[in-house]
Amino acid sequence: MDIKTKTYTCLAWLLILGTVTTACHKDDDVDDSVPSSEGRHTGDAYQNLNSPWVKDSDKKTHYTRWECILFGSYPANEVVNGSFNAVDDYALASDDVIADATLYSRLENAEWADDDTEIDGKRYHRLKGSGAVTCSTDREQHYRWTDPDAWHFFAYAPIKWRILKISGTKAVLLADRMPDTHPFHNEDEDVNWSGSDLRQWLNSDFLNRAFSETERQAIEATNVENSPNAQYGTYCGPDTHDYVFILSNKEVFASPLASDYGFYAGSGIDDPARRFRSTLYAKCRGAWWSSVVNYRGNSFWFMRTNGYTPSNITYVCDFGYLYNQGTAVTCDDAAVLPAITVDLTKANYQKASPVASTDVNN
Repeated sequence: MDIKTKTYTCLAWLLILGTVTTACHKDDDVDDSVPSSEGRHTGDAYQNLNSPWVKDSDKKTHYTRWECILFGSYPANEVVNGSFNAVDDYALASDDVIADATLYSRLENAEWADDDTEIDGKRYHRLKGSGAVTCSTDREQHYRWTDPDAWHFFAYAPIKWRILKISGTKAVLLADRMPDTHPFHNEDEDVNWSGSDLRQWLNSDFLNRAFSETERQAIEATNVENSPNAQYGTYCGPDTHDYVFILSNKEVFASPLASDYGFYAGSGIDDPARRFRSTLYAKCRGAWWSSVVNYRGNSFWFMRTNGYTPSNITYVCDFGYLYNQGTAVTCDDAAVLPAITVDLTKANYQKASPVASTDVNN
């Protein structure tokens, strides 16, 4: 069953039963306890930056506000020659498409190295169907490739990060939008985070494309804990040390750490804090987006926690809840939501507008 089918199945159950005990194995392994009713910052502050502010009195009023920074850059916004209809309008942000025939022509005639070029001091990346994870002309809720052999051009944009927690001068950051798409693993086999293709790709290709050498010096190697799946007991491999990682089930659900990061730590809601959207570049590379009313345009994103077997990986869907059972590790249209730890004393960042859990579709 693909993600779209799963989404509609779950929606049907929610409408019929008015409850969350569906076949999706949603958030069903803990009680309904929640933290105290008072709003609070969940960690330290550094200069003019704060850890998340949360108000979590009950499941109906849980609210998080993350402060954000810009750090690094990645292909994001597509430059087009004319009209654009490869993605449904509701799944686009206002600046996703750059309609500029002159710039498009200059990109067509530019000199490229590793599919990158620079024009007037701005950096661009090109992509054709063979460089996408999945490429189709008619796959619903996926980028519509009219010509897989034609180049598509993308402008680099600063990566916006939500501050999940500040401890002293160190900040754990989570991307505000999924910047790319990549399978958790390229082979249908038992695998955990430590041996996954996604881990290798994030700590090589993504790391080197998203950050300059100077920026990489500010990124700390993070001790990544890989606890077993709390519902199924599936072993999730040894702990690792990574410069770039993705979150675990424990970091988004049913733990004090999840609460500190701004996620709802109880059960019984589809947490808006866990709803995210992908960039246009991620969609061109293969990321799925939802067409479900109230969640339109949201994508789903991998956890690093295995599902009910070692050949499955858990994920958070467009509604904002966690599929503990998981999907195949070879799933080709989940977006990737990277996290990093930076030393703020070394990072050349810019403060960005804050993000609230109510900002993404509710």
